[in-house]
Amino acid sequence: MSGTSPNSHRIASDKPFLLGLAVLGGSYLLIIAAMVLADLVYLNYGDRPVLGPERLQQGRYTGGETTVAVEPGRRYFFRRGENEAGLRAGNQTLTRDGSFRADGGTVTLLPRAQEQAAPITASLRPEARVRGIVLSNDVATVTTDVVHGQLWGEFLRVSGADAPGWNGVHEITHTTTNQLSFAVAAGTAAVGSLSLSRPNPLVQALRSRDIRFSIKLSLVSCTLTTLLSLWVAVPIGYVMSRFEFRGKPVIDTLLDIPIVLPPLVVGLSLLILFRYMPEWLSDAVVYKWPAVVLAQFMVACAFAVRTMRVTFDQIPQRFEQVALTLGCNRRQAFWRIIMPQAKGGLLAAGTLAWARALGEFGPILVFAGATRQKTEVLPTSAFLELQAGRTEGMLAVSLIMIAAAVVVFLIARTLGMKRIFA
Repeated sequence: MSGTSPNSHRIASDKPFLLGLAVLGGSYLLIIAAMVLADLVYLNYGDRPVLGPERLQQGRYTGGETTVAVEPGRRYFFRRGENEAGLRAGNQTLTRDGSFRADGGTVTLLPRAQEQAAPITASLRPEARVRGIVLSNDVATVTTDVVHGQLWGEFLRVSGADAPGWNGVHEITHTTTNQLSFAVAAGTAAVGSLSLSRPNPLVQALRSRDIRFSIKLSLVSCTLTTLLSLWVAVPIGYVMSRFEFRGKPVIDTLLDIPIVLPPLVVGLSLLILFRYMPEWLSDAVVYKWPAVVLAQFMVACAFAVRTMRVTFDQIPQRFEQVALTLGCNRRQAFWRIIMPQAKGGLLAAGTLAWARALGEFGPILVFAGATRQKTEVLPTSAFLELQAGRTEGMLAVSLIMIAAAVVVFLIARTLGMKRIFA
C-alpha cells in the first residue's frame, strides 16, 4: 500500500514575495529620496563672485579651438557648456566650472572632438573689481570697473574691509551700471578697499523681505487653516461615523469633491461664489490674506474630515454605549470617552491639514492672487522666482518648504507616539 509521506509537502519560500514588496516599495522611497537629494545637490552653497559682462562671442566652432582675449592678472569665471571640453589658460586646463587668474593675454576654448561645428555654449566673465568707495549718510556707494549686473533688492557679502560695520551681508538699495549702494551701521568709518561676493541662494532667500513675509504668512495661514479644519472635521467625522441617516451618501460625495477636483477649479469656484456675496464681504476676502486661508481650508479640511472619520470608526461604539448606560449623556460621553481616545487621530488630522495647506498653490493663485507683501505664501514665492528666471531662488524656497514639512511631521509623530503609548 502506497501513500504520500506527511513530510513530502514543502512550503514555498517567502523570499520572492518579500523581495517583490521590497522592490516595489523601495523604488518609490528611492524616487522621493532622489528628488530631495537632487534639490540639495543642485544648489551651490558657497559664495559666488560678482561678475562682469560676457566675454565669449556667440557663434560656432569653425576651426577647432577658439582663442579669447583676456586681461592679464585678472580673475575670470568659466562655466563649461554642453559643447565644450574645457578651457586652457596658460599651463592649466579647466574642465569644470570655476574661477582662474589669467596669466597671459589670451585663453583657449576647447570644443568637444565631435562638436567642431556646434554652437559656443560656454561662458567666460570677468570678476568685478572695486574701483572706488564713497560713504555718505551711512550709505556706501561702491564703483566697479565693469558692469556688475546686480539688481536692487539683491544681497551682497562684503569682506576684507579694515573697519567694523562693513563685513557681512548687505541689501542693495540702489544700482546703476557700474555702481551699487547699500546701508551700513551708523558711525561706520570709511575704508579704502573691500571685496564683494554674492551669498548662496539660501542666504538670499532668508534675507529677502518678500520671502520672509511669505514664510510668516504661510506659518500663520497654515495654523489658522489647521484650527478651522479640526473645528469642522471633528463634528463631521463623528456624525458620519456614528449615525445612519437619509442623504448620507450624498454628503459623503460632497466631502470628496475638494479632494478630486483640480486645485485651480477649487480656486475658480471660490472666486465665482464671492461674486454673489455682499460687496463688503467680497472686498474684505478676495485677493486679500483671508482668501489665502479660505483657499487652503477648502482643500485641507477634506483630508482632515477623512482622517477623523477613520479615527472614530476605529473606536468601538461599545465604550460610548456603556457610558450612556452609566448616566452620561451623549455630550459627556463624547468629551470624556471618545475624544481622549481620538487624540492620536486628531494630531494626525491636524498634521495632514497643516502640511496640505503649506503646499497649496492653485486655489491661492486664482482666489488670492500672487501679490508681493500681501498674499504671497511659500508656493507662490517659488512660482514667482521661477517666473523671474531665478531657478536657484525657487529651489531655495522649495528647500525651506521641505524643511518646514519635515520638522512638523517629526514633531507630530514624536508627540503622537508619546500620547498613544502613555
